[in-house]
Amino acid sequence: MWFPTEEDAVQIFARHFEAKHRGGSATLARETAGRLKERGDHEGYKIWNRVADKIENLRQDRRLVQRRAMENA
Repeated sequence: MWFPTEEDAVQIFARHFEAKHRGGSATLARETAGRLKERGDHEGYKIWNRVADKIENLRQDRRLVQRRAMENA
């Protein structure tokens, strides 16, 4: 049986959140992190920032793939 690690969970949620919210996903994740920090939920703040970082990485990777595809066309 597979038990996801925290990093697995961040990766899975980042992909889902980005698919659902597209271009605004990283901003929305950072806003969520900020609200959690204001409430004193420092662990939630850290995780949502990791989700936002992962979303930004995913979007950057996709842009690189698209750019390379255009260069090779």
